[in-house]
Amino acid sequence: MELLVILGGLATFAVLGVVALVVGAVLKAVFWLVFLPIKLAFRLLLLPFLLLKWLLVGVVGIVLAPVLLLVAGIAAIGMIVALLAPLLPVAFAIFAIWAIVKLVNRPATA
Repeated sequence: MELLVILGGLATFAVLGVVALVVGAVLKAVFWLVFLPIKLAFRLLLLPFLLLKWLLVGVVGIVLAPVLLLVAGIAAIGMIVALLAPLLPVAFAIFAIWAIVKLVNRPATA
C-alpha cells in the first residue's frame, strides 16, 4: 500500500514536470514570436555600427599582427633558451672531454 502511494506521488511529479516543460516551451515560443520584429528592427538599425566594428577590428588586426608575431618569436626564443640552459654544464663537460682527447691524440708532424 505504501509503495502505491510513493509511486503515485512520483507519477504526479512526473506529470507536473512534463506539464511545466510544455508550458515553458509554449511561453518561450510566444515571447520569441512577439519580440522577433523588435529584435529584427534593432539589428537593422545597428547594422552600420556592426560593419564599422568589423572594419575597425580588421584594421587593428592588420596593424597588430606583425607586432604580435615579433613578440611571439622573442618569447619562443626565450623559452628555448630557458629550456636548454640546464644542459650547458653537460655541453661544457662534453666539450672538455673532446678537447682533452683531441690534445692527446695529436698526430705526429713530419
